[in-house]
Amino acid sequence: MMNHRDRALAAMRGQPVDHIPFIARMDLWYSFHRNQGTLPHPYENSSLWDIQRDLGIGIFGFGAWDISFYRLIYHNVDITKEVGGGVTTTQYHTPYGTLTYGEKMAEELKEAAGTGARIEYPFKSAKDYDALQFLIEHTEVMENYDAYGEFVEEIGADGLALPFSGHLAAHQLMINFMGYQTFYYQLHDHPAQVEALIEALTDQQRQILKLAVDCPVQAIEVGANYDEQMTPPPVFDTFFAPFYREARQMLSAGDKIMVVHGDGEMKVLLSKLMECGVQVVEALTPKPMTSIDIAETRRLWKDRVAMWGGLASVVLTDAFSDEEFEGFMEDLFRAVAPGERFILGFGDNVPTDALFRRIQRAAQIWAELGGYPLPA
Repeated sequence: MMNHRDRALAAMRGQPVDHIPFIARMDLWYSFHRNQGTLPHPYENSSLWDIQRDLGIGIFGFGAWDISFYRLIYHNVDITKEVGGGVTTTQYHTPYGTLTYGEKMAEELKEAAGTGARIEYPFKSAKDYDALQFLIEHTEVMENYDAYGEFVEEIGADGLALPFSGHLAAHQLMINFMGYQTFYYQLHDHPAQVEALIEALTDQQRQILKLAVDCPVQAIEVGANYDEQMTPPPVFDTFFAPFYREARQMLSAGDKIMVVHGDGEMKVLLSKLMECGVQVVEALTPKPMTSIDIAETRRLWKDRVAMWGGLASVVLTDAFSDEEFEGFMEDLFRAVAPGERFILGFGDNVPTDALFRRIQRAAQIWAELGGYPLPA
């Protein structure tokens, strides 16, 4: 009998499995209820991983929040951090000026989320180009294999550690440094300077992927959080696809699998991901949360891209009846039958208001009906 880790890796590579893999994120739900003291019986004092082991759900070592295989070291940059009024303010002091980043946690997520909403971006106007260029060029990428290896060993065969190499260069500017609106204005007004930042960040990503080749796991998540409105096909073709092709070559040389975190409204980007060499789309979130149809996606990708997700997390809440939940699961299994290149997972996390009995029922359905091959 195969274990969770081996099933998932086999499904990613299109190899035979004895049962559909089930690797899922539950950290949002768990953190909220642990901090509120409302974890269900008999798990009041259990760790998340112990709960998942007991339920039979594979552990997901999600790289964006957990320890990483690399570290970023800043040289000739002083970093200060202040917390007050629910806002965390981080300042990067460079010879060319100070970049200030502000983050605030929503009240309803204080007990659950790992990061807050960005309320102030470091880059605010053209006067910040030199400071941001300096910050990027004076950031050293260093390996963190030993610490990450311990994390991988803790999960063992009970799940999968999936490290995150980071957002691609242009996306880092959009998400972390500028915000989408400022990025597009700056791209129009100062294209050469924006492209210089992108090239510096791309070089940083290459250094990270070189380390990923020797990382003690077999799959690496490269990039995340695409949306067809904010990163439409022409933008994706220009700023993302070329690096994905390069990344695929780099990772394949080390027999690593390239994964993308795909939890957004990105139906029109599904073919783009396939064409630029992505092997697995993780956190795939279908209707009713997006316009993505699982059966259509299966027909599109065929045997070229593995699908990880499919279970829209909203159906775990009381917004849907038990009958609707059961019907959703039946339709999902029918859509992916016979089940090759498919890993069952939540899209993209179990929400704080999920019904625990639904989580249990999802695990039960998987155990009882998830044997390979699934009936058509």
